[in-house]
Amino acid sequence: MIILFLIVIALPAAGILLLIFAGTLLGIIALAGAAYLDYLLLRFFRNHMNSWVETSDTELACRMPDGDLLVFPWDQVTVAGHCTQQRGRPFLFIYKEKADKLVTIPKEYGDFETLSSTIKQRTPFHEFSLGRGETIQDRLKQMLRIDSTEDAGTRDGEQNPD
Repeated sequence: MIILFLIVIALPAAGILLLIFAGTLLGIIALAGAAYLDYLLLRFFRNHMNSWVETSDTELACRMPDGDLLVFPWDQVTVAGHCTQQRGRPFLFIYKEKADKLVTIPKEYGDFETLSSTIKQRTPFHEFSLGRGETIQDRLKQMLRIDSTEDAGTRDGEQNPD
C-alpha cells in the first residue's frame, strides 16, 4: 500500500516537474498521462480492497475484484488446496468442475491460515508445487483427466490397474 501511495504521488509530481522544466506542451501531456495512470491505479486498488472471502457451514463465497460473486458449496467442490510456485507467491485454490469455476486466493489474504484449515477440513485438499511455466489450470486439467479416465474405465467394467 505504501508503494501504491508513493506511485500515486510521484506520477503527478513528475508531470509538474516536466511542466516546469520541459515546457508547457510536454508538461500538460505528462500531467494528463499521470492523472490517467493514477485513476487506473486507484480503481484497481479500490476494487481489490472491496473483494472478500467468506466461509459458512455450507459454502465458501468470494466477491471478486470485478464485482462477481462466486459461491462454492462445500459438497460441490471438486478439488481444493494449497499451491506453491517456483517464482511466485503461494496461494489457495478451489475448483468446482460442474460449473468450471476456479478461484485462487493469494497468501496476502488477511486470515490465510484459518481459511486454509477450513478448506482442508471441508474439501478434497491437495498440495501442489508447480514447475516453471506451469499453471494451476494445467495441473488441474492433468489431474482431472486422469481421474475421469479411471472413472470411465471402472464404469465400463474394467478394473483399475492399482
